[in-house]
Amino acid sequence: MARFDFSCWTYFSIRDLYPGFARDMRDLGFTVPLTPVFRDGDDPQAMLRLLDEFHSYGMQVYVFDDRVVSPRAAHLDEAAYRAAFARSLSQFGSHPAVRGFYVGDEPDAPEASTFFSAARIQKEMAPNLTPFLNLLPWFDWIGERIGSPAYGPYLDRAVKEGNLSLLAWDCYAQMWEGDSGYNDYFHNLKEMRDASLRHGVPFMNTVLSSGHYEYACPDKDAFRWQIATSAALGARAVCYFYICETPHENYRNFPINAFRERTEAFQWLSEENRYFMRRFGEIMPTLTIEKSEFTVKAYGGLGMFKKDDTLLSASNQKDVNMLVSTFRGEDGHTYRAVVNLDRKKNIEAHLTFAPGVTAQRRLFDGTWQTLTGPMDAVGALSQDGGVRMWMAPGQMDLIREA
Repeated sequence: MARFDFSCWTYFSIRDLYPGFARDMRDLGFTVPLTPVFRDGDDPQAMLRLLDEFHSYGMQVYVFDDRVVSPRAAHLDEAAYRAAFARSLSQFGSHPAVRGFYVGDEPDAPEASTFFSAARIQKEMAPNLTPFLNLLPWFDWIGERIGSPAYGPYLDRAVKEGNLSLLAWDCYAQMWEGDSGYNDYFHNLKEMRDASLRHGVPFMNTVLSSGHYEYACPDKDAFRWQIATSAALGARAVCYFYICETPHENYRNFPINAFRERTEAFQWLSEENRYFMRRFGEIMPTLTIEKSEFTVKAYGGLGMFKKDDTLLSASNQKDVNMLVSTFRGEDGHTYRAVVNLDRKKNIEAHLTFAPGVTAQRRLFDGTWQTLTGPMDAVGALSQDGGVRMWMAPGQMDLIREA
């Protein structure tokens, strides 16, 4: 991936496409959203017009073509699937706005091989495209459902059998009350990070944009937090569940409501997506993650911060938990992504570097600020060699060591 990507789920039919949908996706900061659902009997020209509009905005999409969504069955009729996918490719596959086709969502153990086969066939028939298969997340009770006693072997199987060029899944435990779901959330991120490194395949984290069930409605700080934690664990893309739909059960607070109006959440999400893209979108996909550590309390099997040869300490004045991830750049430099894990408190983070290390902070316009001596409170380099940075709730900062 040449840039960090933002995607989203949409489930309404192409027949219900409303004027301005593509513009809404662009204004939300999305780079590769899912399209509305195209079903047998729908007008291909309606989808092609939408693809043209996305292309005019410089965007790509995953095409949600129901005709090639994997069947939930124990076996795949490969000949029939190849014929169906050939038809979809002939209609939409050569359009420059198409990143790939949607394969399916959360296969259970009996149908997993079918979903993986569908992804493999898509990649075989269109090697230039990226199939989008969304996997189940890991919880302690889910082993029987996915057919594996641990998440890592399941992800290995998915990559190998599906010939996946993108790993994707969804986990919303981070939106349970307090930090009650943090272990599950960060464990999923750790397992995806490790699988991504094993196989050289990027991963996309699907997070929450609409409250439902036991999940709280994200506010602006929660959007920022979800983006930052995903990127700091090595994700190359963030996807949102979901953006616009008719309310049902207790689903609510969509960024685009049932009247197709932009809500307060639209502005929050748009600003945080575009802010992250402007500041980090080009640099993060060029970095390779090496480790991720917490400063106060560890979650998900990740460790506590330990000093290394160049970063000696990481703390803040309120003893708030921070995530500190180390990346290696293509330029050979070491990079540190630091996240304020509190969703309510502002902190002044303090990083102490070894003598001789110059700290450079990534700025909004993509340039680097070299911190060379005592300055103001934002990004100040103190006399002890420490970088001090005021950080908002859920904020990520990126430091390059030179």
